[in-house]
Amino acid sequence: MTSSSLVRGIRMASLVLATTVTAASVAGCTVEARTVTRITSTTQGSPLLAEVARQIALPAKTWTASGTHTAKGYTTEAAKTVNVEGMKADCVNININKKLSAQFRSDVFGPGMKGFFYKCQKAAPDTNRYWFTISSADRTQIDRLCDPTTRYPIVHDAQHDTYWIDEPFTCTTRTGPS
Repeated sequence: MTSSSLVRGIRMASLVLATTVTAASVAGCTVEARTVTRITSTTQGSPLLAEVARQIALPAKTWTASGTHTAKGYTTEAAKTVNVEGMKADCVNININKKLSAQFRSDVFGPGMKGFFYKCQKAAPDTNRYWFTISSADRTQIDRLCDPTTRYPIVHDAQHDTYWIDEPFTCTTRTGPS
């Protein structure tokens, strides 16, 4: 396998994972039999994606939102000095590795939100723009995510030693259980 076909394969797996995350989310720690059946059929032919779905206990019915979101990164919790290096490193990480958050912003939404971030670019000297798909079995969590008045407390990212202030999420697509 050439390196370019490996990269295409990884990108395709990421898209399939995004679709899988779009199709389902956590609804507690217990996996029901019907959930496992649906996940197996969704990820058939991909042992990696089937294992990811199993490990994060994706339920059969979810609400999903996709769109863009911006965040500002700072060197301290006081949020006075922009952390240029931390913001750049986060974008590079998202663009290369993608990011699956098993408990996305549980401090704001409570348990059960799954976040998938798959693209990042610098939007301004102090702001990154992210492309996301976020899913939950609880419609009110998705409604709150897409509400432009939702406020997010500052949060520390140890990986990039950056304090982030999330700005409102712009939901361009919303779907519910079939």
